[in-house]
Amino acid sequence: MSSFVCQRCGACCRWPGSVLLEKADIAAAAAALGMPEGAFIETHAVLARNRAQLTLKEAPGGACEFLDAEGRCRIYAARPRQCRDFPHGWKVDGCPGFSLH
Repeated sequence: MSSFVCQRCGACCRWPGSVLLEKADIAAAAAALGMPEGAFIETHAVLARNRAQLTLKEAPGGACEFLDAEGRCRIYAARPRQCRDFPHGWKVDGCPGFSLH
């Protein structure tokens, strides 16, 4: 059996890969930042490799651009569903919050 307890370390926000955005994610994040959805897309999203969705931009080095210097999410209350659902359905080798019991 496995269990997950978030350590609030930000490691998941530094892993390689895409955070795919749904329409509701864009609306929530834009509202949290006090900006129109179109401006959010222009500023914080790019076309995903699947060419069917948008994904959050990465900061230099590959971390999520919303990860602050203290390792916290700047849009935590409005984070995308993919982030809210972590780690369910993910391969989590190396995540300090995941353990087998």
